[in-house]
Amino acid sequence: MYYIVETEEQLNRLYCSGDECYIKIIPMNDEYHSALTSPCLIYFKTFKGKGYVFPINHSEAFRLDFNKVIEWIESKYEKIYITNKKECLYFFDSPKLIDIPYDNNNLDYTPIRSRTYDKYGHLPFCTSLVPISKIYEQEEKNFEEIREKIPTKVNKFYNDTFPKVFKLIEEQGLRIHPDYFDKHFKYHEKEWFIHGETVYTKYNLYNLTTRPTNSFNGVNFAALNKNDGSRTAFIPKNDMFFEFDYDAYHVRILANLIGFKLDKKSVHNQLGKMYFNKEELTDKEYAKSKELTFKQLYGGVFKEYKEIPFFKAMNEYVEKLWELFNATDKLELVGGKILTKEQIQNPTPNKILNYMIQSAETHNNVISVRKVIDYLDNKQSKVILYTYDSFLVDYSLVDGKEVLKEIKKLLENNKYVVKVAYGNNYNSLKYI
Repeated sequence: MYYIVETEEQLNRLYCSGDECYIKIIPMNDEYHSALTSPCLIYFKTFKGKGYVFPINHSEAFRLDFNKVIEWIESKYEKIYITNKKECLYFFDSPKLIDIPYDNNNLDYTPIRSRTYDKYGHLPFCTSLVPISKIYEQEEKNFEEIREKIPTKVNKFYNDTFPKVFKLIEEQGLRIHPDYFDKHFKYHEKEWFIHGETVYTKYNLYNLTTRPTNSFNGVNFAALNKNDGSRTAFIPKNDMFFEFDYDAYHVRILANLIGFKLDKKSVHNQLGKMYFNKEELTDKEYAKSKELTFKQLYGGVFKEYKEIPFFKAMNEYVEKLWELFNATDKLELVGGKILTKEQIQNPTPNKILNYMIQSAETHNNVISVRKVIDYLDNKQSKVILYTYDSFLVDYSLVDGKEVLKEIKKLLENNKYVVKVAYGNNYNSLKYI
């Protein structure tokens, strides 16, 4: 059979052996956010034969019904491998989906695809202008690189919970004031991520330490400037914003990793008493305590403080991590992701500790925010932005104050301390 399958009759006659396959849903425009586009083609391949293309909406072929194609695939295969599961979830979900941890941005494009996008990338149907033969050629080549990344063991957290949470946050979008947004941000094409007064963020989940980034179309949503007024561009769809911010997050994460109990009130006050050997700190001593803690957290324990119980436990933990890392040539992050020694450039004990803290941050965040998302499922308030140690909620008064208390409780999980700020735009948040 020719590699293009464009009728139901051809689809039903198609036979590919095995119980597993790889698919890639190719959107109408690769540059558009997945919430704003639709499938153009599906590339399909088993591991024992050639690949095929199923046209869904392409100018060169008849159209297959997307849902019927998916039903056909699900009915025949027990394992369906994909790259970037979060993006795939915008089009369909299945318990059979297995994510290949590979960033699609690393894949090569054929020259004709690149030229087409250079000229017509603003059009919502740009992919349909690229010849199917060239897309097929590209996907056949890319698959040979991707197949080397297919996991031998599926980690349920990273395969199921991880992409689902960020898709659920992403699809909410952020309401913007269009004039303020245009004033403060330089982006490529408005259509790629803005619909009406909603802008869509895009999380990249395939980073070494599992810590997601969130930069899309020229805007870094994970590092919005707090001082230049740009945050005024983001306004609630509901009544107001509430930001839930973890206090001294990395210090508390480390304390949980090493089994050290910290105060619920002020970490820096507690450690400052140890630094200065006194019960009451001056404002200057408190600031110094904060500075000392973070310097040692990221740069190693100072000699004069190595006997302080917290840092003594930290040193013992780091020594064990480093010893295990060198003995096994690998590092198992919180959540179960395995990094080989070759993946970590210039490893040091402190870099290893940093990787553990970042993975623990992501693991705790995802589990906690998933509980919040589930709790808000039948409510108007929604989680709309994730920024490492804080979460932004677009809050509706209809849901009542108890909702805010429950969100705080779910995020703290009897382990952490959460501060709460509110405001009418993202720039005017004030702590309660």
